[in-house]
Amino acid sequence: MMAGIGATAVLFDMDGTISDSLDCIAGALRLMAADLGLPEPDLTDVTTFMGPPMTDTVRWITGFTDQADIERAAGLYRDHHDELEYLVSVYPGVVELICDLHDAGIALGLATSKRIRIARRWLDDYHLSGEFDAVAGAAETHAGADKAGIIADALSQLEAKRLDTSHPVMVGDRSHDIDGAAAHGIDTIYVEWGYGTPAEAATAAYRAHDVAELRALLLG
Repeated sequence: MMAGIGATAVLFDMDGTISDSLDCIAGALRLMAADLGLPEPDLTDVTTFMGPPMTDTVRWITGFTDQADIERAAGLYRDHHDELEYLVSVYPGVVELICDLHDAGIALGLATSKRIRIARRWLDDYHLSGEFDAVAGAAETHAGADKAGIIADALSQLEAKRLDTSHPVMVGDRSHDIDGAAAHGIDTIYVEWGYGTPAEAATAAYRAHDVAELRALLLG
């Protein structure tokens, strides 16, 4: 089904798009640094670390260059992230929009840098598991998957179900969402309520200031 801008399939990012996990991620980064005996990280601009693959964030926070050290630190981060999940909330109106898109017959995929297990659990918590036709994310032991690869996985899952992916669109809040989608010739709707900056939004095909504007783009 085509509606609004003509999307037959919509791929959603999670952090900064569906869910606000800022407090959870900031807390996990602080606890990870403490475990490693590092100074408390300067998270004044914590949104810088929201969305990119976790190994990139760990590298920036710790200064580690050895992959084994990075993976060890990422493991500590994941443990604390799991402990602090109760701090995560959902942006108002997003769940209702996703349900309406599903009811309209538009194929839906989740394309997140978050671990698959966590993403599926959050979808269960939000009562959205039945709305998404595809769920793609990072492997449990490797949080560094690039967004283009994750998007490719989501598209492959949709195509395997013979869903209409002739006019897909990505919905996200960071430059890696836009760049990952562009690698597949897919336009992105940049959502302004997330963690990105105006500079990151510059190459997005569309912008949505709020959920009402996103709804208008996707459903008309």
